[in-house]
Amino acid sequence: MKKIFLILGIFLIVFIVWLSIPFNILVIGVDAYANQPTEGSRSDGLIVIRVVPYLAQVKMISIPRDTYAEIPCENYKQDKITHSHHFGGVQCTIDAVENLLDTKINYHVRFRFEDVMNITTLIGGVDVVSNHTFNQDYFDQEVFHFNQGQVYNLQGRMALAYTRHRKSDTAFKRDERQRQVIQGIAKKLVAPSGWKYVPQVYNYSKQHMDIAVNPIKALSVLPAFLMHQSNINQYEITGDGKMINGIWYFMPDEASLEQAREEFKN
Repeated sequence: MKKIFLILGIFLIVFIVWLSIPFNILVIGVDAYANQPTEGSRSDGLIVIRVVPYLAQVKMISIPRDTYAEIPCENYKQDKITHSHHFGGVQCTIDAVENLLDTKINYHVRFRFEDVMNITTLIGGVDVVSNHTFNQDYFDQEVFHFNQGQVYNLQGRMALAYTRHRKSDTAFKRDERQRQVIQGIAKKLVAPSGWKYVPQVYNYSKQHMDIAVNPIKALSVLPAFLMHQSNINQYEITGDGKMINGIWYFMPDEASLEQAREEFKN
């Protein structure tokens, strides 16, 4: 009997240690429409989420789609990082992000931006404070207006419009909007009042999205989202634009890139 308890105790300790190990999730939003295959599309949004379970902490950073980076599946030629998904799908995108941030991506989630529209509808929307004042149309069918500082319940077409706009401000602001909505979805689902939506979102995600995340490991993200906002830290890669052979690229500032590597190293 003592031997059994000893084995169970060792197993429990190993499990707790494993559950406490930090990990990185790459969230890939592609520009394919609902009736199009994801393969061959571009990664319109790239967000790395680092979960530090023993600190109940989450870090999030967006990688601008036009970042000038090496593309591993194209013999490490330098190009916009958004093209990594076009050339080599999820694996090439993971490799490009790992190479850029000098880290390890443990899991990934890939979705179309229409999936954000559908999921926000399923959960009754997410409340977000607009970070900019702008108008954004939905494929010339409907125009949505947002005022900076005002709270909006985003769902459906309105959520898609908010996350995709980038014409009147910057790519950084659009990246922030994407993080706001993703964070809002996660916080709503982990709150007790949002548990009723979990089966619907799970079924939808299983049918329409590419999710490669260990479900047990994913549970370690819950404390950070249930605790105060200060446990969710957001970072940016800063830099400048540059024209190379007539094409505009985002050139990351080396100091900013080094800080990102330090924060998201795995």
